[in-house]
Amino acid sequence: MSRLGRYAWPSVIILLVVAGFFIDFMRFGGQFRELKPLPATSCRSIALPGSAEDLQLDRGRGIAYLSVLDRRGLVEGLPVTGQLMQLDLNNTTAPAMNAAISLPPEFRPHGMSLYRMGDGAQRLFVISHPPEAPHTIEVFEQRSNGLFQPVETVRNALLVSPNAIVGVGPRQFYAANDKGAGGLLTRLRELLFREGFSTIVYFDGERMRVVASGLKSASGMAMSPDGLTLYVAETFGRRVAIFDRNTSSGDLRLREYLVIDGAPDNLQVDPTGDLWIAAHPKLLDLVRHFADPEHPAPTRVIRYRTRPDAPLVDDRVEIRDMFLDLGQSVSAGSVGTPFGGQLLIGSITEPKVLACRLPDNVRPENTGVAP
Repeated sequence: MSRLGRYAWPSVIILLVVAGFFIDFMRFGGQFRELKPLPATSCRSIALPGSAEDLQLDRGRGIAYLSVLDRRGLVEGLPVTGQLMQLDLNNTTAPAMNAAISLPPEFRPHGMSLYRMGDGAQRLFVISHPPEAPHTIEVFEQRSNGLFQPVETVRNALLVSPNAIVGVGPRQFYAANDKGAGGLLTRLRELLFREGFSTIVYFDGERMRVVASGLKSASGMAMSPDGLTLYVAETFGRRVAIFDRNTSSGDLRLREYLVIDGAPDNLQVDPTGDLWIAAHPKLLDLVRHFADPEHPAPTRVIRYRTRPDAPLVDDRVEIRDMFLDLGQSVSAGSVGTPFGGQLLIGSITEPKVLACRLPDNVRPENTGVAP
């Protein structure tokens, strides 16, 4: 065999392996599926100085709190800092306003959680990624004027890459790391082989410990109204892990998985216990959108509802699209939650929040789970 032949075959094999991984990622990421957007609903766009990757609702007052950061500027290497903003959902003409008296230094907010204490006072837990410094959990307390004041900063080596948080007490919380603690090899295994290295950590006010592991990029969390169930979005698992929660110890026990047609992101639970899931239907479009803002990334919001008392077994679980847009109205939607007949949608990249009228009905072809 010639020298050219000896080198040609290994090169061909390597190219075939790379092509195989790429095709598998496209299949997994939904690139080969044709999406059928839901009929357009009446939407209004509320401008922001950055994108609202996550949001929390004070349903009693009708106020949405937003985690706002110029994330495109961050990707471009600009020295950006973020802010907490609020939106009055009772006033359809009100712009987004500042929600904090002051902010920690080099504040770059990510996931958020609003917690109401026994005396009615509220605390806001916010993940922050300050540049060239460890990740932090910033705890804010609401003052009598409605604005939030920072009261505590929590740092811990177990906060490897915190993405989502759920407050369960004045200082107690769960935090989800969206990737493992390893280096480049771990990242490649997470991306190419979709192995699970993500963890959920619990802080009891004094000590932090891992209470769940082996998750595939945990990027969203929400708690049931009774505090007994914790939902965790696994982006690279295309599923939501459902845990039973021990309210005394904070321990978690895996109950089941909910398979999602898309890559789930942030989660919200409404007062009736329905789970609202923001999902990315096409991951490759999302990656391209990060690099090129002119390339749209579809946005999907799914409602998961259980009805144990339904007479037919098939009617006891309902998974239904409530919003599906190809990226023309909003790209890279990362959170969606209902309020007063409206659906509030935030994005990873777009400097706005979208408020849309909830649809009266949904196309049946968008309600199932793709094989």
